[in-house]
This record gives sequence, structure tokens and C-alpha cells, in this order.
Amino acid sequence: MIKFSYVLPDPLSYANWAEFEGDLVSVKEAGYDAVELQIANPLTLDRARVAAALAHAETPLCAFQTGASYVSHGNCLCTADAAVRRRTIDLLKHFADLAAELRVVMVVGSLQGRLKDEPDRAAGSARIAEALREVGGHATDIGAVIAFEPVNHGEVGFHNTIAEAVGLVRHLALPGVRLMVDSFHMNIEERDMLAPLAGVADLLVHVHLSETNRDVLGTGHWPTAAFLRELERVGYGGWCSVGVYNTARPRRECIRRCGEFLKELLG
Repeated sequence: MIKFSYVLPDPLSYANWAEFEGDLVSVKEAGYDAVELQIANPLTLDRARVAAALAHAETPLCAFQTGASYVSHGNCLCTADAAVRRRTIDLLKHFADLAAELRVVMVVGSLQGRLKDEPDRAAGSARIAEALREVGGHATDIGAVIAFEPVNHGEVGFHNTIAEAVGLVRHLALPGVRLMVDSFHMNIEERDMLAPLAGVADLLVHVHLSETNRDVLGTGHWPTAAFLRELERVGYGGWCSVGVYNTARPRRECIRRCGEFLKELLG
């Protein structure tokens, strides 16, 4: 049975801690089973305070995203700049340490970089593979799991389709490097919204559910019901994190409306 979570921003991005704690309570009240966080830097995260807030809201953490530092700090895996690659690899190892400690999935996608960072796709892809081999080896050794995410070509320059991402994951053949899918990126990159899932069932460890317009669920044209049925048919029973990234609505309204949409959809 699929479990649902909701994606919240990095706790450090909130104006005050009470606002973050209030969002956690809203996630719980809306009926989600967990929360997923965006985290820019695992070394500056107040782990004890976050853990206390999660416990108080009775809302566990199921995963965290790693891509925020691409924009904020220019971290990137495809670049020819060896120093940038090194610090990005080291950062991801710290993320893996956090994932192992918390026993949650870490999402890696945006840190691959864009074609402006490396116009040569072959060279960039080779550097990404080399970096993921090192980070994935570390993750495997400590029991962490990387959910490698295919991201659309407008946001990332490499491994945009499920097939491309799967090719790398299977090539690496590391237990600590698995696959995730995101409905928003699938809508852009995939010819069929459901067919790819059956072929990746053995690798799939995480799912992002995001509307085609990235507003609240039900305001776009994603076939949510059919998508969830296909996930269950292929045997996926992990987390499905709802993300709203393009809206004028207050966050807590988004949390509530997406929760109501899922409840109505699932009966």
C-alpha cells in the first residue's frame, strides 16, 4: 500500500521556527503519513531541533532532497571544475551520512547540473557516473539509499528520462543507488505516463507526485488515479511525496487541498 508524504522547504528557510512547526502540524492534520524536507546543507541542519519538531507533530521524516545547493552554492557534478565536483561529492557523502542516521531516502537529481555547466553531454554524463559511483559506494557501505531522479531537460542537462536514469543505476549496480520517478518530469519527458513503471519496479524506492502545472493536485491534467493504480500493480509500496512548487496559494491551503484530493480520489 502506497504511503503519502508532503514536501516542505528547508527548515532554515522559514522566517521563524514556529512557522515550520505549524506546517508539520498541518501535514499531520491533513492526513499524510510523513513529511519530506528540502535540505541545502546537512552540516548546518539543527538535527535535534528538527527531530523534536517532528516528534511533537507526530510526523515522521521519510526522505529529503539535496538539490537546493545547486542554486545557492553552485554545487554541481557535471562540471569540468574539479574543485566544484569534489566539494559536491563531499557534500553528498555528508547527506548520505544523514540519510543513514535517520533511515530515510536521499533524493539526488538537480545536483547533476545543466548543459551550461558542461555543454558536452558525454563528458558531463561520465563525470556524474564517476561521482555517483563514489557517493553510492559510500552510501552502500553505511546503509544509506540514494534515490536517483530523472529531471526534465529544462532543469537538468543529463539523465532526463527514466530510461537514461535507469541505464546509469543498472550500470553502477550499487545497492545504495536506486531510482525514483516524479510525475511532473515524466509528463515532460515520457511518451507514456504509465508504461515505464513496470520495467523499473525492482529499482523504484521513491516517488514524487506533482501536478503538471506544479500547483495543487487536481488543477492540472496528470492521470493521478491511473498512476497510483499502476504503482500498486507493479508492487510499489513505498512513499509518494506530494510537491507543490508553483502556486500563489498559502502553503497550508496547498497541504490541505492536496490531502483532500487524495482522500476523495482513494475513497
